Amino acid sequence: MLAVLLLWFGYQAAHQSEATTDYRRLLFALSVVNAVILPLLSAVVASTVCDIENRANMWKELLTMERPRDLFCAKWLTCALVLATVTTVEVAAACAIGAILGYRPIPANQIATLWISTLAVCLFVATVIECLCLLVANQFLPLVAGVALSFLGLFSMYLPPVVSAFIPSSYYGAMSTVRISMDAATGTVAYNTVPWPVGYLVAIVLITAVIFALSLRAFTRKEL
Repeated sequence: MLAVLLLWFGYQAAHQSEATTDYRRLLFALSVVNAVILPLLSAVVASTVCDIENRANMWKELLTMERPRDLFCAKWLTCALVLATVTTVEVAAACAIGAILGYRPIPANQIATLWISTLAVCLFVATVIECLCLLVANQFLPLVAGVALSFLGLFSMYLPPVVSAFIPSSYYGAMSTVRISMDAATGTVAYNTVPWPVGYLVAIVLITAVIFALSLRAFTRKEL
């Protein structure tokens, strides 16, 4: 999935490299690609981490040696480690692709903002999916949810804010520091830098923490 994401991103960047070398073009393109690919990738990671125990019905065996709370946290930390690695590789590869194609270097603060924003949304999505994975035996439902989030992420930038605010995958674009504006008369597109929407980050972190706490409580009380 990461390879597909980078190929798609690289194709878009190469297609526009003759028209502009503005690094903001890269950041905007990456936010669009992320909204489509990363929700499904996060769902696959969360489902894979939980699927072995669900498929073999090994929960009781594991919980004779570990407390439910510790097991749940270990599952989540595994997802977090994988997604942090994916995000790091993606951001580094995107910067390298931009340099190869002749784009202006992305400032360090923008790279850090991109990394934090992307990882925060991935963990948000993965926490929701892990909750589904651990509360239902059939792993088909979490994967359907991941596909649905990817589909909604594709159109989230065109939906009214009051609607997209309830779509987790929309925050890949909502937390971007780049917006586009088009001159209808000339057909030219301009990329503009906007302040980092820290409020969205705070909201995502809080919602993720609440979902994590509620899921943890439900899992510790679940009859296995």
